[in-house]
Amino acid sequence: MYSPLKYIVAPIFFLFSSATYAQKLTYDIFLFGSRIGKTVIEKTAKNDSTTQYMLNSESEAHLFFTKRTVTLHYDIMFINEKYFSSYCKHTRNDEVHYTSIMREGGKYLVKRDKEAFYIDGLIDCSTVKLFYNEPCSLDHMLSERLGEFRRVKKNGNSVYEAEMSDGITYYYHYKNGKMVELEMRKGLMGSIYLRLQQ
Repeated sequence: MYSPLKYIVAPIFFLFSSATYAQKLTYDIFLFGSRIGKTVIEKTAKNDSTTQYMLNSESEAHLFFTKRTVTLHYDIMFINEKYFSSYCKHTRNDEVHYTSIMREGGKYLVKRDKEAFYIDGLIDCSTVKLFYNEPCSLDHMLSERLGEFRRVKKNGNSVYEAEMSDGITYYYHYKNGKMVELEMRKGLMGSIYLRLQQ
């Protein structure tokens, strides 16, 4: 017997079973008090226990009579709260760097430009999560761009500090659990700030 209700309910059920939930954050980038660019990051959680983070950033500044253009593109995937894969492209003027990370069983294959190596053990925390929550680990935080771990230390109420091997020190500032400002400081270059749009 023909039942039109069956053909109405089935698509609705499929829609809800494959529903997604997205959170988008936009940060303005400042150098010496001037806005030089924008960073947009979007977190999409799906009902199949997959969470995807997409980050795109563009900035342009003039330093010591030299124009510096920087773009970033990150595509990062977590499955069942475990790091699964990532692709990062970092461009500075004409210089381009790539890093990809892919889970292989209980370890990860990291390809960074022309080198490749493995990271043992499964990963829960990486730097992309710092946009949405205070650090979930202080001594085991993966940098997707560099393919290495950083140590994070608490530096006051809802302020965290981390140093990377490229000489940049990061200061994360939180309000109500969300990152509202990121300071990136490197020697005499001064600080670059990411500030959450309100």
